[in-house]
Amino acid sequence: MMILAGVSKPELQAAHRDAQGLIGYSDFHWPEYGVVGEFDGWAKYSRGEYLAGRSPEDVLKAEKIREDRLRATGLTLVRWMWPEAKDGAELLLKLHNAGIRP
Repeated sequence: MMILAGVSKPELQAAHRDAQGLIGYSDFHWPEYGVVGEFDGWAKYSRGEYLAGRSPEDVLKAEKIREDRLRATGLTLVRWMWPEAKDGAELLLKLHNAGIRP
């Protein structure tokens, strides 16, 4: 969808660091726009194989801390799930609102 719309090709699984060290890897990174894109499903917060022994609350808390650290580096974070990914117009609107212009 992004390619068809002419969105610049993002870096995939880009590493991000701050003064504390590795923050993590983003699904999509557009360094020229200072934007990180995250594509997730609810399974990340609800299925045992993704929770790795943690509670859903612990996983959500860790994700929020990670997002705060990413934003503190000056990055804009945009997040989408399957409904937006399947609806090209909705995904492109989210990217546009984050500052990405085809």
